[in-house]
Amino acid sequence: MKYLLFLAPLIPLVSCTQNTKVQNHIDATQTEQMLKADTSIQLVDLRTPAELQETGKIAEAKAINYNSPDFKSQMAQLDKEKPLIIYCASGGRSGRALPQLQQMGFKQVYAYSGGMNDWLAKGKAAER
Repeated sequence: MKYLLFLAPLIPLVSCTQNTKVQNHIDATQTEQMLKADTSIQLVDLRTPAELQETGKIAEAKAINYNSPDFKSQMAQLDKEKPLIIYCASGGRSGRALPQLQQMGFKQVYAYSGGMNDWLAKGKAAER
C-alpha cells in the first residue's frame, strides 16, 4: 500500500506525457483534414532525394532531407509560428524529428505517423 501512495503523484505526469505525444502524432485522415482546413500549414517531407524520386511527395510538401547535415538550419528557415506537419516513409524519422523541432521553438508541430507508405497505401495522390 505504501508503494501505491508513493507512485500516485506520478500518474498525472505519465498520462500528460502520453497525451502530449498522441496529440502530436496524426494519421492520414487528420493530415488531409488539417491541410484542407488551414492553408498556412507548412508540410515537410523528410525523406531522401532518392525516396522522393521513387514515390513522389504529398502535394505542396517542401523536401528537407532529415539525414542532411544542414537539416536543422533548413528547418530553422521555416516560420515557427505557423503549424508544421512533417512526414517521412513510415514515421521513424518524423518521430525522431518531432522533439527536435519542438526544442527549436516550433509552436505547433505534428508528425504524420504513417508517412508516405501509408499515404500511398490509402490510394492518396502523390506529385513528382
